[in-house]
Amino acid sequence: MQEHDEPDGPESADFELIRPEDFLARNPFPHDAQRMGIDRWSDEAGLIAVAASLDPGKVSHKIVAWVMLLAITVPLLLNLWYEFF
Repeated sequence: MQEHDEPDGPESADFELIRPEDFLARNPFPHDAQRMGIDRWSDEAGLIAVAASLDPGKVSHKIVAWVMLLAITVPLLLNLWYEFF
């Protein structure tokens, strides 16, 4: 007499209802960042994750994007100004 809890046949041995990938969080990084090797444990991950989650259709997200751009470029430009002049 067969047990009803065990599946029959060799094809059922490869079947899993839950895969290990089901427990991992969705990767929030764009494909370009993934190709460059940036993942959730790299130093730039937080900034890229926030920038990737912004919606260009929302005005508040556009303002945040401009603030982030200024926060990166203004210190760079001030440093270049100080070095060359």
